[in-house]
Amino acid sequence: MPTTAPTPAGSRGAHEDHLRSLGLPLMIAPSTRVREVLRRSAGVSAGLAVASSGLSTLDRSNDYAVELLDRVGDDAAEWELVDAGDPIIVLLLVSLGLFAAAPGVGWLVARIVRRVGPAYGTLVGLASATALLVVAPLTFEPHDGPGFLTTSLTVVTVLVGTYVGAGSLVRWAARRVRRELGTMGHMVARVLPVLMLAVLFLFFSAEIWQVMVALSWARTFAVVGVMGVLTVLLVVITTRDDLHDELRSQAPGLRLRMSERVNILLVPVLATLIQSVLFACLVFAFFLFLGWIAVPEATETRWTLRPTEDLGGLLAGVPVSVTLVRVSLTLAAFSALNLAAAAASDTAHRARFVRPMIDEVVHGLAAREAYLRARRRR
Repeated sequence: MPTTAPTPAGSRGAHEDHLRSLGLPLMIAPSTRVREVLRRSAGVSAGLAVASSGLSTLDRSNDYAVELLDRVGDDAAEWELVDAGDPIIVLLLVSLGLFAAAPGVGWLVARIVRRVGPAYGTLVGLASATALLVVAPLTFEPHDGPGFLTTSLTVVTVLVGTYVGAGSLVRWAARRVRRELGTMGHMVARVLPVLMLAVLFLFFSAEIWQVMVALSWARTFAVVGVMGVLTVLLVVITTRDDLHDELRSQAPGLRLRMSERVNILLVPVLATLIQSVLFACLVFAFFLFLGWIAVPEATETRWTLRPTEDLGGLLAGVPVSVTLVRVSLTLAAFSALNLAAAAASDTAHRARFVRPMIDEVVHGLAAREAYLRARRRR
């Protein structure tokens, strides 16, 4: 959240920055967003251009390694001749350096653009977009690298994302995650004990283990996805109704563009979904731990009528079974849906956790009015 809101007589740029910090970039006039799209996308374009250079360098290193493998096969003596100065190693190190430098370059370009004037910032943005367009086709081998069509689509995606304020929304969401993590204790103390009364019986039921052991990972994620979609729909519908009632009482004559209506709905919806996702992650970790200490292999085998299946790959050695992970994922998704239902029906929960989000939207509308007054004074 911003530390200080601009005064009504503040500069137009200060009001625009304030709206972006509130997660309301679509409240800014479309003409302003079009005019600033190259300048504001410069950092992302530059960072992606550097990252694409890293990919092409890694691809060249891989080509040299394939050529060497075809030439010497499994001859260990030949492989020992590969030293730190070999092109394979040099290109690999360069690619790792480019990957590591990409975020820093993007941040540095964004800082430079903010410090120079609009005209120079636009030129820097144009140069960054051009680099993103041409670096990959010029540095990759023609037969296996992205062409101009792919990079053109990437540039268009970056520009459109900048126009709709995707970067501002991502930064707002990151701040919101930090904020929700700080207040998570209140929600856990209020919601988790009541939820556990119902979900614990389900967790210790053999039927859910028998269902989940027979599911593939694709079907498991499909089940989780269905509950996730239901959670999003429930949050969107209830939040839309709350906003409609609030706007009708607070600003009955307010006229908003469609994009502005979407933006003021998106902010509380995202805030509620962030709460739900964090809560689901906590429930997932809780059930993994509970299953690890309370459901031994013999009990799981008796419930599922199958031997336990351990995790593989990078997670090999983690002392939980595949079925336990699937059961925990399903119950975590169900818990997120339950939390969304509580936000829609529980008066105390709404007053504690939902009402502040609606108040933030009202504050955002006041910031929009101050911004419009600053534009009219221009």
